[in-house]
Amino acid sequence: MIERNVTYANGEQKKVYIPLTDICETPDNYSLKMEVPGAARENIDIVIEDDELRVTVKSADEETEDTLKYSEFGTRDFYRAFRVGNEIDRNKIEAKLENGVLNILLSKTEKVKPKKIQITHN
Repeated sequence: MIERNVTYANGEQKKVYIPLTDICETPDNYSLKMEVPGAARENIDIVIEDDELRVTVKSADEETEDTLKYSEFGTRDFYRAFRVGNEIDRNKIEAKLENGVLNILLSKTEKVKPKKIQITHN
């Protein structure tokens, strides 16, 4: 996982992690497998706008009455953006979260799917 410091518009600085991602292509779709350990479904935003797919994960601060003396966990926000073209059918995007892995399936539009042309007899 890659770590970067970012400054938000309000001046807040925070570490943002870029999750490890695998991207696969089949004739019908693209699939993304992204590592988001500890992320809860309700804290993940997946947005496709223009030619960009954005995945943002905001970590929820854990409320406790204990006084934290030392922490290696911390809170982690994740962010990753991907350029996508017109070949993605925006109405056929699915996402599943399982065991800290986010799977996103991006179906291709009919016009970009390979089509086999049959040769006819004269």
